[in-house]
Amino acid sequence: MAERLRAILDRAGNTPLIVRSSSLLEDNFGTSFAGKYESHFCPNQGTPKENLRALTTAIRRIYASVYNPDALFYRRRMGLLDYDERMAILLQVVQGQSYHRYFFPALAGVALGRAPIIWNPRLRRDEGFVRLVNGLGTRAVNRVADDYPRLITLSHPTLRPEISSQAIQHYSQHYIDLIDLEANEFVTRPIKEVLTADYEVLRWIASINEDDTLMPLISLGRNITPDRFVLTFDNLLQRTNFVPLLKNALATLNKRYNAPIEMEFAATITPTNARPNVTLHLLQCRPQSSWREAAVRPVPIDLPASDRLFISSRMVPQGEVSDVEYLFFVKPQTYSALPAERRYELARVIGRLNKNLEGHKFIMVGPGRWGSSNIDLGVPVSYADIYNSSALIELAYSQQGITPEPSYGTHFFQDLVESQIYPLAIYPDEAGDLFNEEFFNRARNQLAAVLPESAAYTDCLKVIHVPSERPGYTLEINMDGERALAYFDAVVINNRKEWKLEVGSAPVKE
Repeated sequence: MAERLRAILDRAGNTPLIVRSSSLLEDNFGTSFAGKYESHFCPNQGTPKENLRALTTAIRRIYASVYNPDALFYRRRMGLLDYDERMAILLQVVQGQSYHRYFFPALAGVALGRAPIIWNPRLRRDEGFVRLVNGLGTRAVNRVADDYPRLITLSHPTLRPEISSQAIQHYSQHYIDLIDLEANEFVTRPIKEVLTADYEVLRWIASINEDDTLMPLISLGRNITPDRFVLTFDNLLQRTNFVPLLKNALATLNKRYNAPIEMEFAATITPTNARPNVTLHLLQCRPQSSWREAAVRPVPIDLPASDRLFISSRMVPQGEVSDVEYLFFVKPQTYSALPAERRYELARVIGRLNKNLEGHKFIMVGPGRWGSSNIDLGVPVSYADIYNSSALIELAYSQQGITPEPSYGTHFFQDLVESQIYPLAIYPDEAGDLFNEEFFNRARNQLAAVLPESAAYTDCLKVIHVPSERPGYTLEINMDGERALAYFDAVVINNRKEWKLEVGSAPVKE
């Protein structure tokens, strides 16, 4: 085997390689094992002995990832613990080009055959959805800590979820993943430290910040510095064949799979005298996890303020969660003051609550990004800590600088989709959203009763028992694709029969 691997390395020369997993479950219909097993880049710039050692180490790590906790918990949740899982190893040449000391593709990302979310009624789900970045696609398929890919709905590719130029700049890509050929390693660098005016595809991926106005990059003058580049991909979407090329690929694959697909891709831009040539490289393809959309009751209106728990108005999925029994609430101000070790331990406490309250319906509410690897941006839970939850609610308070990045289309999102866990973001300081902070502050904390060994965390984690706080009411969450409302709905007990009051109608037997 070592001799055969040496032969592969000899053929590849100094071209970087990626070692990927390919298991039976990972490529199966109806399960989302995307991201459960590992992939590793091998820059391949060392001596033959060093390159072989790096390659065999990457292969061992992928085999070992079959037993990581997230994969095992997911298999258990999906009833697949007894499934005869088999792991294969896939070696691929990394698509890209050399630029100065770095190696990376001009474009990379993940494309979905059906958009998991829409932010405007004009958008059509069935024409596809893309998360697009410059550089290696890791920043598009994973939920990274402090960066944003370009989100594109292919039916209307220039219709962004952001409106103002300031928002577009904020929700853009600021870092790039690439291979440092001189250091022989996979690295992350700020865009402004990598891209300069001599990058030949710059005009197709970047705009220029002119006094907080984003201008198309037509020509480069000496006064344009890299810190003014904003990766909008506007020229790519409007003036090349990238969008029709990707739509055609998705339509073809959807038809052949007889289901919406998820594909990881890279793309090469070759400048010409006219518009550039775009070459699409299909790297990986699997059936897409799809949200099981069902008929949703109309969102109630004219509710008393005390009966509204929260409202979310950004990128809302479609569905409903009924009869929520518990709320896990991580206090934003207290969390930001915790030392690092207590933040990690807090995530484990939440994991124990997730296990202990299995069979009960609960949702989790906390600051920033659930599942972030950056503990300053959110609670660092993994899938194994949250798999029994019905919804993950992310609070974005402007004064704390914690802004949730949409997870739609990432591996983290696919986990939530398959487990029917609804992700919602609330911006309490912005018009249209609401967060009933008074209720959360007033409610009694049941953490010590539910998990006595974790009573030391009552200062930052509150476990709220809804029936105890609002007797005679149930907590409902309605999501109609445009707005999500969590509200308390009255239940009247009469002659030992429960009657649920539907808003604007006569009592209906539950």
